Amino acid sequence: MDISSKESYLKLLDNLYSRLGSRAAKSGDRTIELAPTILHEQKQTVITNFRQLAEMLNREPEHIARFIFKETGRPGTIERDRLVISGKMTDAEIVKLLQLYFREFVRCPVCGGVDTQIVSEKKFRFLVCEVCGAKSSIRKI
Repeated sequence: MDISSKESYLKLLDNLYSRLGSRAAKSGDRTIELAPTILHEQKQTVITNFRQLAEMLNREPEHIARFIFKETGRPGTIERDRLVISGKMTDAEIVKLLQLYFREFVRCPVCGGVDTQIVSEKKFRFLVCEVCGAKSSIRKI
């Protein structure tokens, strides 16, 4: 390889890496801020922006609700955009539950990316990462 072809090769390679690096950083470095709006009504706790939180996490609201109900042992319902949980819960408890759900059912355990999907295969469920392609088993709720 002569010097001019080596220089052009290195320029092309640098150009390629600069394009790939910016695209990969955008997809894998995306973060999600969990900020539930919580109301305390009589003997109920209400997350008023529940459907919006589910959309941010790219998950079905019913899946997140089942997780919260099972983890707390409390019944509840989804009413339009709100999640109504029977009984009083502190704001910190709800935030902690949402963070636990995020760690277990959203964030990729391999690369830390948040662009994931839950895929069912036979009797098993997997968290499939769209960033790195990892496939990790998750529990059924």
